[in-house]
Formats: sequence, C-alpha cells, structure tokens
Amino acid sequence: MLDTPAPYVLLGLILYFLTFRFYARWIDKKIWETDPNRPTPARMYFDGVEYFPVSKYVLFGYQFKSVAALGPIVGPLTGVLFFGWVPALLWVIFGNMFIGWAQDYSAMMMSVRSEGRSMGPITYKLLGDRARKILLVYLIFYLIIITAVFEWVIIDVLNRVPGTFTAVLFVLFGGVVFGYLIFQRRMDVLVATAVALLIVLVGYFTVALVPAVRQPGTNFLDSPDFFKTYNFDPKLTWPGTATVLFWLVILSILYYISAITPMPRFLLPTVYVGYLPSIIALVLVLLAAIFSPLTGLTIKQQSFTSLYVDPLKNPQGGPLWPILFVTIACGAISGWHSLVSSGLTSKQLEYETDALPVGGGAMMTEGAVALSSIAAIMVLSQPPAGAAAYVQGATLLTGSLLKVPDVYMNILYGIFVTVMGLITSMLFVRVFRLIMAELFEESPLGNKYISPIVILILAGFLALVGSWTNLWIFFGGTNQLLAGLALLLVAIFLSSVKKPSAYVFIPGIFMAITTLAALAWETYVYALYAINNKPIGVQAAAAKLYGQGLVQASNLLSAAFGALLLVLGVVMTYYLITGWAKYRANK
Repeated sequence: MLDTPAPYVLLGLILYFLTFRFYARWIDKKIWETDPNRPTPARMYFDGVEYFPVSKYVLFGYQFKSVAALGPIVGPLTGVLFFGWVPALLWVIFGNMFIGWAQDYSAMMMSVRSEGRSMGPITYKLLGDRARKILLVYLIFYLIIITAVFEWVIIDVLNRVPGTFTAVLFVLFGGVVFGYLIFQRRMDVLVATAVALLIVLVGYFTVALVPAVRQPGTNFLDSPDFFKTYNFDPKLTWPGTATVLFWLVILSILYYISAITPMPRFLLPTVYVGYLPSIIALVLVLLAAIFSPLTGLTIKQQSFTSLYVDPLKNPQGGPLWPILFVTIACGAISGWHSLVSSGLTSKQLEYETDALPVGGGAMMTEGAVALSSIAAIMVLSQPPAGAAAYVQGATLLTGSLLKVPDVYMNILYGIFVTVMGLITSMLFVRVFRLIMAELFEESPLGNKYISPIVILILAGFLALVGSWTNLWIFFGGTNQLLAGLALLLVAIFLSSVKKPSAYVFIPGIFMAITTLAALAWETYVYALYAINNKPIGVQAAAAKLYGQGLVQASNLLSAAFGALLLVLGVVMTYYLITGWAKYRANK
C-alpha cells in the first residue's frame, strides 16, 4: 500500500481536518473573537454591487473557486518533477496547516474589521501613503505576471484536450443563468443551483459525445518540436483554430467583460457555478487516489531527485530552497488569496462567524486539490509538462476506478483545469482594474474601461512567447511574496488592536525571506539567457515563428519586472517589519 498514493493523500486530508477542527477554531475564538451579532460590512454598506450579504454556502463556493486556480494543480506536479514527491508533499501539507489557511482567514477578518477595506487602504491607515503606493505598484506588476502565466497554461490545455472550450462555454452560460435566477428572480439557491448544474452537464455530455474536429494550427504549440519535447500527441480543440493568438483574443474578451460588469450579473454567479464541476472532479480524483491499492496503480515518480539544478544545464529549476516553496504556489499558500479575502469576499460575508468556514475552509479544500495533483503525477511514468499532466494522471486514476472511457474523464478534467484557471484569471483583471483606479484616480489609466486593456496587452505579450516554467516560478515568487506581505500586514493590524500576532508574523517573515530569494534567482536566470541571447525551453520553437529578437525582448522585460518587484518587495518588507515593531513597542 505504501507504494500507492493512498496513504499520503489520506494523511494530508486527516491533518487538514485536525488543523481546522482545533488550531483554526482556537485562533477564531481566542484571537479574533468572532461574533455573529456584530454587523459585517455587507450588511452595513449594502449597495448590491460590491457590498451584499451572501449565504456562507454560496460564498464558500465563490471563495474556493476564486482562490483555487491553476496554482494547486500545476505547482505541485511541477514541484514533484523538479525535486521529487516527498518534498512536494511535505510543503503542501505543512504549508497549508500553519500558513495557508491562516493568511486567507486572517486577511478576510482584517478587512471585515476595517469596514471591508482592501489591502491598499488598510496599508495607508497603518503605515501611511508611501507604503500604500509601493504596495499598489507591486500588485500591478504581480497581476500582469500571474495573468500571463495562467493564460499560457489555459491555452496549453485548450490545445491538448479536444472539446474543452465548448464545455467551458456551458459553464459560463450556466453562471449567467444562475445569476439571473438568484439576483433578479429571487429563486431558491438549491433550485437555481440544480438548473445551473443541469446546463453544465448538458455541455459536458454534448461535447463528450461529439467527435473532435482536428484542424491544422499555425502556432508553435502545434510544431513537431513542441510535442516531441513534451511527449504528448497534438490534439486541437473543437471548435476554432488552435493558435495561441486566437485563444489570447478569446480569453481577453472574457476577461474584459468580467472586469467591467457588476459582480452579481456575471462574475460572482459564474465563479460559483464553476465551483460545481470542480468539486465533483476533485472528489472523484481524491477517491480514486485513496482506492488506488484496489486499482493497482503505483507510484512511478521518484521520492527525491536533487537539492540543486544547474540553470545553465536546465533553466527550469534551481536550488530546492527557495524554488520548491514558490513552484508549488497556491496548494500551500498564495498571496492572491489575500486579495480575494480582503478585497472581494469580505464585502459579501453575512456573519463574522462565516469567515472561518469560508476563508479557512476554502483554503483547506484547495490543499486537497494540491494533494490530488500530487496523486495524479505520482502514477505517471512519463508525464507531459504543465496542466496536461494533471488531466492525464486524473483520467488514469478515475478511469481505472470507475471503468469509464477516457474520453469522458479527459473532458471532465479538461473542464476542471480550464475553469480553475479561467475564472480566477477573470478576477485578476477585475482586481487590476480596481487597483489602477485607486492608484491613478485622475488619470485615464484609472478609467474603468481603459485599465483592463493595459493588463491584457502586457500579459498577452508575455504569454505569447514566454517560457511557461520560468514564468511559473516567477509568478510563484511574486505570489508568495505577496502572501508574506499580507501576513505581516495582518500582524501589524493585530498589534494595533493589542492582539497576539505571532501566528502570522513568524510565517510572514519566513515567506518574505524565501520569496525574495526566489525572485532574485529567477531574475538572474532571465537576465542570464537574455544577455546570452538564448531561448528558454519552448522559446526555441517560438523564436522560429516570431524571431529571436522578440523572444529576447520578452526575457529582458521579464528580468526588468523581476528586478523591479525585488526592489519593491524589499522596501515593502522593511516598512512592514518596522511598522510591526512600532506598534508592538506601543502595546
């Protein structure tokens, strides 16, 4: 049994349950002292656009689908390929137990106790305007990188798993219908959920039963070199051509709509409906991993590979510390979660006591996604790169247990991965628009209709020619640094109200040091390849299509972004640590 994923998945799930049952509840009761009778911002400032109370059951789905994106899927499986499944498993379990859930829940409670304010205004109140502006500039470049890397991974899955995009359209349509039924017709949540789920299932079975149309593509994703490198047959998505530029345009349209429309009309219900097939897919793969001793699937990956990967021999690696801790990303901890918890969900929390099941519970569930990713990669001997490995591994696990044809499982997990990335990316662009409005109040750059275009152009350029693995590590560094900054900001807030802060301050220091080191490393790698005019990984195929000059420009831009984010991160960390010390001295 020890040579199957079963005991390790069970261990993680049990430890998550014990953490939530005892440690998290202790923090909730003893430090934050949540009170269901204390009015939340959603009830005090109800406006039907940003502030409105939502049932914790719906809000849990919204929170989970908002925070659980491609990070807990691609991060763990990439970490396993880099360093082995034992280091990846340990970080996913213990990172989530002591850092991940604490950040999500605490950022939400900090915002609830600050009238629903997001991190920018809270930073201004606690540390002043200069610190606020530094944080906002950091967030702008962070969101550009995270949007770019998610676009690349989404397009990769759309190209490899036929029918995925058509099925996802049914998910989006189900979201629009659900929003109409709930917010305009005032229909019962369970009835509206059933209608939306029916629409999703119609799309799923329609696509699974219709043969995929294979069309010749013109982008480097369709080149023989690309698929030879990744040991995966090229299958193009039906309908539509499979060029990266084509999908970038389609994704940009969806992102733009989600950024400018009222939350209840499109984004909120779509996020909730996207959660439905995601939970179904997640439960199936976890059950399949637990029952893997019955199906005979054993671990094919190495338990440990190496402590260090030479960047000149393989640019898509590095030292185990800090690279592992940023490669795995959201399965253990994610800075993006603090933006969702403080900037979005806190404005819809009906009762303070809902914060733990919504914030902490959603993060624990995301930890389960990370466990499912490790299980999926464990059973593959020669996995493809990127999210396609999850689709392949999850299909093998669940198909072996349920005896279902691969076509059905491929579509299910193609939907799972794409929806996990697509819907969260919509939120990236919306949050970017809100931050630009806050930073550039009197400028066209802060305009509601102009600012989303900025991120779509810059992120699209990086996604078009970037090396996805290095871009992923870059995203992880910036993302986890934001998590460290958020933890330190919560520590300051707690100190300002005379509450204990060690449970967030210590993890915040660890994450800040680790991620600054990772940012410095990846900036060095991008600069090294840019100076030597060498492509990174799949950029070799991109160079044949677009020219080496464009690829080099992409690497130079990435190196510049890294250097800027590193400087901003160091300065912001200094402000937060000194601010915490000041409030502690006044205790």
